[in-house]
Amino acid sequence: MFKLKDKLTFININQEYLKYLHEHCSEVYYKSIGYDNKPYLGILINEDKNQYVIPISSAKEKHRSWRNTDTDRFLVYENCQKANLSENAVYKENPDGSVKHILSVIDLKKMLPIKEGLYSKVDLRQKMNDSTDVRNYKNLMNKEFTFCVKILPQIISKANKLYDKQMETGKIAKFCSDFKLLESLCFKYKEK
Repeated sequence: MFKLKDKLTFININQEYLKYLHEHCSEVYYKSIGYDNKPYLGILINEDKNQYVIPISSAKEKHRSWRNTDTDRFLVYENCQKANLSENAVYKENPDGSVKHILSVIDLKKMLPIKEGLYSKVDLRQKMNDSTDVRNYKNLMNKEFTFCVKILPQIISKANKLYDKQMETGKIAKFCSDFKLLESLCFKYKEK
């Protein structure tokens, strides 16, 4: 049964660990080029004997057609005026003329086990010496964090249902990580 150990925490995951998992399960998010600079951001939760991370993925055009919530994912969004968005923003029109700006996606089917030493906690606080890009990224992460806090019980409930169903039936849903395999790999993994 998943729960929070302490409070909601965003983490960055060790890239070598992700590469190792991806080599055995192609559903694990990992790109060999340009990924060193892009953190693997996720929500840290705990199961009885394992820690898991639920990935938060950047918004993409395909997400426009998605519902706000589904059995295995959530859109993370803010309602705003279209004039306030950048030209690359992913959004949906609302009936009132405002737009739903899609910030990211919480992708439950891609969650994976993690252990101490393979991640670092993300510092969401703005610092005086942060560059403009870093400030903008922290602003985005703070919006995502605030959104996640509001729906945290639903995130954990859906994570439990997805995990329990796979573990009970042994069937791995389409585009879903193989939790049993990943737990075995996590247990065996030795940091280089």
